[in-house]
Amino acid sequence: MLKTALLLWAVEAATLAVLLLAMWANDRKQTVVLAWSLGFGANGVGALLVGLRDIIPDYVSVVLGNGLLVLALSCWTAGIRYYDDRKSPVWILLPSAIWFIGIHFSFFASTFWMRVFLFQCASSVGYMMVACVLAEPRLPPRGGRLTFAAISLVQSLMMAFTAIACLFARPETFSEIPNGLFYTIVNIFCLVSGILLGAHLLMSRTERRLQQLIVTDPLTGVLNRRGFLEQFHRMRSRPPAGKLMLALAVFDLDHFKRINDRYGHKGGDAVLIAFCRVADECIGTRGVFGRIGGEEFACLLHVASAAEAAGIVEAIRLSLMRQRVGLPDSDRIIIATVSCGVTVSSILDADVDAMLSNADRALYSAKAAGRNSTVLHDGKASYMVNENPHRDEQPQLSFADTGSVAAFPLPPLPPLSA
Repeated sequence: MLKTALLLWAVEAATLAVLLLAMWANDRKQTVVLAWSLGFGANGVGALLVGLRDIIPDYVSVVLGNGLLVLALSCWTAGIRYYDDRKSPVWILLPSAIWFIGIHFSFFASTFWMRVFLFQCASSVGYMMVACVLAEPRLPPRGGRLTFAAISLVQSLMMAFTAIACLFARPETFSEIPNGLFYTIVNIFCLVSGILLGAHLLMSRTERRLQQLIVTDPLTGVLNRRGFLEQFHRMRSRPPAGKLMLALAVFDLDHFKRINDRYGHKGGDAVLIAFCRVADECIGTRGVFGRIGGEEFACLLHVASAAEAAGIVEAIRLSLMRQRVGLPDSDRIIIATVSCGVTVSSILDADVDAMLSNADRALYSAKAAGRNSTVLHDGKASYMVNENPHRDEQPQLSFADTGSVAAFPLPPLPPLSA
């Protein structure tokens, strides 16, 4: 009876392993799917080897078979950590270490009931690891993860209880294991529930990835226009303490067509990716950054003043100016600059269309003044933030190099455009 059940489960686990492996082959970025596939593969082969006891050598059936069943728990734990975009540490192999080290001591290997005790202890530790990793819900769905964790905890406690019971009953066969039928039923319930909840986690992950693709630029990884506009409404409704203004800046890479003509589209793509990386580093957690056109970008910031907004935008401009962008498959270096237009508004009065219009007006002024500069539009007029009459040739350093961008006072320069 038990042998038949093990063989049936081996077929089912192997089927799940093959299906998950096919999913991973279709999208090899899903490491979680590969880890779970290996887990079910190890579980299926282990169940098969245990089920073939008395037909194959005892070492293969007992040591390797049960060892693979325990190893599957480490694979499943690793998969959950990959689900959370975390690496798998060495400690996830603890259950396997307990089994493979312990079984080579005659104290455990000599009697059936001690082997059962050792296996139950190792498996209990494995399921406890699964429960603990699931109980740290870094990524949703929180409810599904906590339910999965509770089921894994029940499984761990049941195995610990069986291990303790074996110390007193000292069974000589599977049929003599205390509460064996009840244990088997609970084990099947937990395994099936785990499979269903695992599928729910994968579906949730896929849904999140699809939503991210909808709002993300595929080349640079930053927000696209749709995602940027969604973030505008979100940031407007959730201002941090002391940041009662929104700043919107637009950027246009200078002479980008010349870069594409001279270095090819690989060079142009390299500049776009480098600029996004520079902007993300300068903005940090203070706002969001997105690509709203071919070589046009925008950022949205929570700020306390127009000076703070101008400082952050200037930091982006200067950082790109100093960046040396390597041309792929070549030792050539590309130096790029960007023109910036920025506007600010109070949180209560912030309107995305009006702010984009004002920022575009400021950007036009920056380009008309020689490019590679930053212009602030206050809703009425545009003001030059950095003064440099030869911007296209050799831009000068500005206040952003002092490291105190928030305290920069706006220069008393006349408007460039009304």
